[in-house]
Amino acid sequence: MTAYQLKPWTQVVTPHADILEGKLDNATYAAKLGSVIRNEDSCPLVYRDARKFFEATYLTGELKNLLESVLKRLAGEPGDRVLQLRTPFGGGKTHALVSLYHIAKSRSQLQNFPLLSNLPDPGEVSVAAFIGLDVNASTGIQVEDGPRILTPWGYLAWQLGGQQAYNFVKDNDENRIAPGNNEIRQILGDRPNLILMDEFLVYVENAMGLTVGDSTFGRQVLTFIQKLTEVVADRPKTVLVYSLQASVQEAVGNEGLLSTLDKLVARNDAKKEPVSGDEVMQVVQKRLFSDIGNPEIIKEVARQQAELFRKFRESYATTKQEKQEVEHQANLLAERIEYSYPFHPDLLDLMYHRWGSLPSYQRTRGALQFLASVIYSLKQTNDNSWLITPGNIDFNNEAVRNNFFSQVGERDAYNSVINADLIGRKAKVNAIDKRIANDSPAIAHLNVGSRLASAILMYSFGARGGEDRGVLEQDIAASCLASGLDRMTITAVLSDLRDELLYLHYVGKRYRFETKPNLNKLIADEESKVTGEEVLELIRNSLNQNLQNSRGKVVLWPKDSAAIPDRISQFIIVYLDPSWAEKSQEKVKEDALIWWENRGNDKRDYKNGLAFIVPNLAQMDKARKGARTALAIASLVAQKKKYKFSAEDGEELGTKEKEANSEVEAALRRLYEYIILPVFNPNIQPPNKLEIIDLHSQINTSHKLQERVFEALKNHVFDSLTPNKLLRISRLDGEEKDYIQAEELVSYFFRFPNYPKLLRVEPIKTAILQAIEKGNLGYVPAGTFTAGETPTVENAELISFNCKIPVDELDLSGYLLSSGLVNRLQEECKSANSSAEFMENAEDLAEELTPVDENLYSVSTGQTPVAKEDIKTVEYKSESSSIVRRVSVDIKDGKKAAKHYKLSSIANKNNIFQLFEVLQTLSDKAEDMVIEIKVKANTTHEFDPSWIRNAIEEPLDEMDIKAESHLE
Repeated sequence: MTAYQLKPWTQVVTPHADILEGKLDNATYAAKLGSVIRNEDSCPLVYRDARKFFEATYLTGELKNLLESVLKRLAGEPGDRVLQLRTPFGGGKTHALVSLYHIAKSRSQLQNFPLLSNLPDPGEVSVAAFIGLDVNASTGIQVEDGPRILTPWGYLAWQLGGQQAYNFVKDNDENRIAPGNNEIRQILGDRPNLILMDEFLVYVENAMGLTVGDSTFGRQVLTFIQKLTEVVADRPKTVLVYSLQASVQEAVGNEGLLSTLDKLVARNDAKKEPVSGDEVMQVVQKRLFSDIGNPEIIKEVARQQAELFRKFRESYATTKQEKQEVEHQANLLAERIEYSYPFHPDLLDLMYHRWGSLPSYQRTRGALQFLASVIYSLKQTNDNSWLITPGNIDFNNEAVRNNFFSQVGERDAYNSVINADLIGRKAKVNAIDKRIANDSPAIAHLNVGSRLASAILMYSFGARGGEDRGVLEQDIAASCLASGLDRMTITAVLSDLRDELLYLHYVGKRYRFETKPNLNKLIADEESKVTGEEVLELIRNSLNQNLQNSRGKVVLWPKDSAAIPDRISQFIIVYLDPSWAEKSQEKVKEDALIWWENRGNDKRDYKNGLAFIVPNLAQMDKARKGARTALAIASLVAQKKKYKFSAEDGEELGTKEKEANSEVEAALRRLYEYIILPVFNPNIQPPNKLEIIDLHSQINTSHKLQERVFEALKNHVFDSLTPNKLLRISRLDGEEKDYIQAEELVSYFFRFPNYPKLLRVEPIKTAILQAIEKGNLGYVPAGTFTAGETPTVENAELISFNCKIPVDELDLSGYLLSSGLVNRLQEECKSANSSAEFMENAEDLAEELTPVDENLYSVSTGQTPVAKEDIKTVEYKSESSSIVRRVSVDIKDGKKAAKHYKLSSIANKNNIFQLFEVLQTLSDKAEDMVIEIKVKANTTHEFDPSWIRNAIEEPLDEMDIKAESHLE
């Protein structure tokens, strides 16, 4: 059975007919012992008829023990004979007294009653009852066909033995003088007697006002009670069961009298509590429902509600031990729901443990009447909840509201509270319900705002021992959980309630309603004094704080394009001001394009280092609201002496100020909606466009706005650059350029959209240094290099090439050289330096060096042929070089014959491609070039002839390249 298949409680249980018929008056639930004894027609039959009474009574273990104990004593067995009752609602002391009256007086009617069949039967029992509220201390009571009796001892004697027993104390009754122990013994005798006394404290208090000789009637009554308990304790078959108020509050403040009565009987009585623990829940079930429904459905409701609780509480648990405790609590909740169904245990707990401390709270009749009115109102509205929780209480229903105030008191004081915040067309909670319904239609039927507010009101009266009034977030949420209602929603709604309700207070992490307005109205009044400029200044300062110590350069809320700097080698993030949030996206792009193209009245030069961040209107409104509230609260705090705030007010203001600032921060984190970035697209004309990048779709949830911006820009703006990419972009790879000034190359990255966007200049410097180290680029200081069609360098040793240089030695005013230019410059310098020396020793060199092929350079150059005998080929090799050089020299004038160049080389598999790069460089300078390649390839396995043919020979054949191959 799944959650959506579960029936609501209204379709499972059957309330008693009096509830279904709307008979919710107090008499229905107010059992009166005197009315039962007198068999009055006004007393419901369910109380007067012994069998019907026990059919509607849940016989708790303690109540059954009480009945068994009393019956055994009436039969003469030893044990406590003076018993005091102190009971909670749902199994009240009067109910216990009625139970004793029926079991003793009408045992014959209860024959074969399953629950009572095993109890002792003492036979005929004389029953006497004295109910303090039924007897006037001044005038006494007129008995039928008898005298007017003035005292409790006279009335008890009459009930136990008629005129004969009354005669023992007649004089004592007429004179209002307590009888002695002997007279009391004569009245009781040795037969079974059950004496029931209820609401006795009220009677004694009234009797204190009557003078009797040098004493008072009240003193005489107290003396009688003391003597009665002493005699009863000594009688073999007499039992006295009486009730006193369970607390000082129930004693209407007469603490001294309660204490006196308690001490008078303390030596002889035993205190009994007919209902204990969770039995009270089943007592309520039995009294309010004729049929509790299908046990399997109830069990499944309990399981699923406990599962909701477990998931909710686990969101707060952090340790294994805490999670185990949550599991235990969830299992216990499932068990308790089965006892209390259709009520949530928390509803009965708060009434028992919290309301029980209130002087106005009626533990039995009032509590049952309140719950009956709740059942009736929810049945009328076809409530579809699994359980009746503290949040289901419908305070719009007049009967519910009246019975509620009858229990908790303070009706007049809290009428304005409920009207302002909870009920009626203008109640503050209605706006919250509507907002939640719009945001989350699936839980609209729960009316989450009203649900939580109603529960908080229930928890606002009374308190557990040692606790403050009110309820913690975890407890209020746990008692109101329903399918589809998660922690996030509950937390958000509680925050809304704090912000918008006028009488809800949040102090010491506890929620409660109070009769005095909270600080919301005072804050609202102060908010009206805050100017728009002050609000924007706070938002700007908060943004500025968030953006401090961030990567990149930030320009916050520039008033115009002139406020955005130009010609700086750094990527600039421009956070646009709130006015941009009110523009359409097309208008934003149009205006941003103007700012991108221009800086004030001048054309912008550095266009590739700019991004515009555009705010969101809804988030800006939230930021404004939070900022206005924060400023208002700060103003109130500054005026605390004027307003004379209490410590609680100060704490609440501090909490609200933190929440307002948190609201600003939360809005600022989502304030900026999208990025406008100029990009280069060669497929369109003009090739530059503005691209939109959605910020809200980013996974990064950093509190730092700038970090989320760069996360969104990570595929567009870079903080690194490879040497190869630098080489291609600079065209210093031999394709177009031989040299460029470094600072000019750097500017290109920030000027032209077809260049990569870089966060700063450091990645370019790093790439330059790496390229120099790898021998891809050369670097020469500015003063030593002459640019032009034929660039020159003063000294080849000033060129940094194929070596590592420190960062601080890289001056961007210097020049970057292609590797080809470096080689040429180095060769020229080397040739120039060695030319003079070579000419001076040409003849000696010619004699000492070995001649090589004299026909090597015999091709005509278009000038006067040089005789072969005048040309000598000289071979030389440096010790540090791998190159053997041969140069043909004219012996006559010492000039080099430099029209032809022949190179032979042996390369292996590892450097073959570097060889081809060198040959490509040579090809760029030569007008004609023939390359003869000899390849010797080996493998430890074997070459596949088919692969050789397809992969090697056929491609050569297609390119018409002559070749010979040999596979062996």
